[in-house]
Amino acid sequence: MIKLQPNKYYHIYSRGNNRERLFYSGDNYNYFLNKFNHHCFHVFETYAFCLMNNHFHFLVSVRRMDEQRMFFEESDLTSKELRSPSRHLGNFFNSYTQSINKERGRTGALFQRPFKRKEITSDDYFRKLVVYIHQNPAHHKFEKQFSEYPFSSFSHYINEEETFLNRHKTLELFGGIENFKEAHSLMQ
Repeated sequence: MIKLQPNKYYHIYSRGNNRERLFYSGDNYNYFLNKFNHHCFHVFETYAFCLMNNHFHFLVSVRRMDEQRMFFEESDLTSKELRSPSRHLGNFFNSYTQSINKERGRTGALFQRPFKRKEITSDDYFRKLVVYIHQNPAHHKFEKQFSEYPFSSFSHYINEEETFLNRHKTLELFGGIENFKEAHSLMQ
């Protein structure tokens, strides 16, 4: 299993245990992103995401240790011990699972274990992965037009919404917003 290391990019993804749903309402999707930011913002810089009803994708990089410490000190996490990136993701998954279990009257694991991770080793791979993540709803036939899917980061780029994403780095690697749009239309 790949160890998540500072200054490297990763595709983080998982699905529901036994292919079960992860999200039951729009509020669940938003809560998931809020929990992710609460538990993981100090560890990860995020570039793209897509949340489907039974799985999710994130494109992230692990922050430098000095950045992690700085953001961690500013966080409102109850634990004051900075842990490994995988441990913070585990805490995030556990917290979300507890909430869904309480809401849905269920017990047990919500996510398939372990979560998957692939290191992103080139700018070309990074760009292709952003497009893949954004087009996932159309690929799985959740939407005819991936651009209309409300639970992905695509609209954060197109509408310039306030976001936790590092849009600057992503658009820089695409060579600007027009190239970003063109890459998404060419790979449909």
